Amino acid sequence: MKRRQFLAGTVPTASVVLGGCLGSGPSCSGEGNWPPNVQVDELELAPGDSDTFEIQVDGITAFSFDSRLYKCGSTDAPVRFGDIDFTPSIDSQADSCPPFYVWDDCTRVTLHVTVHVAPDAKTGAYEYGFNVMETIGDRNSQDYEYTITVNEN
Repeated sequence: MKRRQFLAGTVPTASVVLGGCLGSGPSCSGEGNWPPNVQVDELELAPGDSDTFEIQVDGITAFSFDSRLYKCGSTDAPVRFGDIDFTPSIDSQADSCPPFYVWDDCTRVTLHVTVHVAPDAKTGAYEYGFNVMETIGDRNSQDYEYTITVNEN
């Protein structure tokens, strides 16, 4: 397994405003500091491997994965997310698939995400994404896209 860490947020893939104007007032991440700082471990695994990677996001009130690698996604996905641990713990969640995780206050969040690769997984890049939001002051939302690479043993 190879692991690289990289920063994101300076070249976002998409942004969506959930209400108000993007960047028109104070945000929970500080005046004019949206999108927040995001750090994501990049994983390179082999077929049959499992490992945990970390996502850190500064100044959010909500988080949600897309369904491509999440447990409720396609049943035949060869790369799947397993357990997800949050620090600090979430205050609530929407029981959607995937869930929408919520903190009552602006929070620096660290997620530990377990990834399982099927023994018969083909080599290549498996894409996933997530959305972070803030709902204090102006409402802001930002989408991020990443990959998990599967290499031969």
